[in-house]
Amino acid sequence: MKANAFTRTVVESLVDRSIRKIEEDPERGLRNLVDMGAVMATGRFQKKYMGTVQRALRDENCPYYELVCRLVQETSRRNLTAFGVNVGWQSWTMGARRIRAWKAARGVDVPWSLTLHMETGGEAVDWAGLVRRGQEAGIFTYFVHTGGDRAALEAAMGLAEGAPLCAFLLFVSPGALSAGQLAAPDNVMTVLEAGAGQEAAGQLREERRLYGFWRLCAGDSDVEQAEGWLEELRREGGLAVFLLTGPACTEAGRARLREITGRARERYPLLVFDYYGDILRVDRIISGGACFAGVLPDGRPTVCRDGRELTAEVGEAVFVRKLLGKRPAAKTG
Repeated sequence: MKANAFTRTVVESLVDRSIRKIEEDPERGLRNLVDMGAVMATGRFQKKYMGTVQRALRDENCPYYELVCRLVQETSRRNLTAFGVNVGWQSWTMGARRIRAWKAARGVDVPWSLTLHMETGGEAVDWAGLVRRGQEAGIFTYFVHTGGDRAALEAAMGLAEGAPLCAFLLFVSPGALSAGQLAAPDNVMTVLEAGAGQEAAGQLREERRLYGFWRLCAGDSDVEQAEGWLEELRREGGLAVFLLTGPACTEAGRARLREITGRARERYPLLVFDYYGDILRVDRIISGGACFAGVLPDGRPTVCRDGRELTAEVGEAVFVRKLLGKRPAAKTG
């Protein structure tokens, strides 16, 4: 444990120094940071991701240069370092090792991240206990949906403060952010609902906080509008855009979204994600399987089935039920 803490301290120091170098010479500094990451990469996903970025940076017109230059100019170094190390090192390296060991020892699929739906109450769940037990199994990344519920957002902020080694992506809707909630902990990225969060984005930039956007593609017609949304959002700054598919999206719509997000990564100075598809893609690389897990406000677990987040059926979400302290229901018939 002490060795891990020492190694993390070294990683934090190297990342902080690299960010300073990027501020001085953006292109050279970014290439050096990625090259260092490739050398230090030990996890499957880290190696694959760093190799992809290295190849992309060979093109001097790569949009990542614009993205990183903007981030270091507009975002607190502490926020960038804490969030980045928690995802890249704590989750994709240390956590990934723990996940594979847990799976090998217990024969249970463990997701690399959890999607927590804390909106509209959520008193039925011990969220802090859930995160604590998740870390024991190797989960250090949490996608937390709070909707427009200020109380839920406040609770999520407290959750992040209590788990400093974890990365929290807080998905919020209009009206949820108050002035006092702009100063989020350094291990947080605030993800604003696109189309209604531009004012909040400006406020977060002034506070030098890390932020991004999310948008629901309720059906196939929304998917077709996604490229237009991305054109608008590129002017709003931020790190990333997450596109979520709704229950009315068909398989053709989900395939189209994968095509759009893949092409967008080469065109826009943003990290563009197919929310459910990319969470599953990372999981396949980390553990060799595809495991998505979420928890609803009333404590019911969710899974991703046919590209949709649905309430888990009997026999599904075995690991999350254990985290929640629930005994998996047996199949009948």
